[in-house]
Amino acid sequence: MNRILKVAALTAVLALAFAGVALAAFSKVTGGTTTITASSAAAKVLADNSITVTPIAPATASGASVTFPISGGRLNVKTDRGVIRHKGGLSLSNGTKTVAMRKPVIVSDKRGVSVFALVRGHATRVCRHVGKHHARLRCLMVVHFHTARIARVTNVTVTGGKATGTVHITEFTARVINGLASKHVVSAGAVLGTATVAPTLG
Repeated sequence: MNRILKVAALTAVLALAFAGVALAAFSKVTGGTTTITASSAAAKVLADNSITVTPIAPATASGASVTFPISGGRLNVKTDRGVIRHKGGLSLSNGTKTVAMRKPVIVSDKRGVSVFALVRGHATRVCRHVGKHHARLRCLMVVHFHTARIARVTNVTVTGGKATGTVHITEFTARVINGLASKHVVSAGAVLGTATVAPTLG
């Protein structure tokens, strides 16, 4: 019994030690920016179909580029794997309908680099009785958000603490653009442009 307890204790210590090593390999991301610049071809497709792209504060736009402030995350500087979160977002609109993509998150793992964002889904009307004897009915609309994979990044290179790569739209983003255009104008995998990620590590 004592031998079993000793083995269990040793296993626990080794597990904690390895966990500590794994956590130590990641650096905390404290700030910085990510800029996505649309190619001239992508910008033309959007313009030809009267689709405008507007940053959601505190993200900003300059020409064909949208810059997102980095709000946090963690990054393994040896493998370039990790998670980088951002503030703000962007919206795509045809003047009648608008689709907003908020708080983008870059995830880099063994499967590659993907960009996710919060997208508004359906709204549900929720009612409940309030007040004395529950005589009054109070209703409110609850908006549901879901996480969508909006882009993937390939051909990533890292130089001087900055990572750059080619941005491709996903099936979700292609559906959004085609829906706003009311016809098929792009397919999943089409090149949107380039991304430059410049994180500040704590």
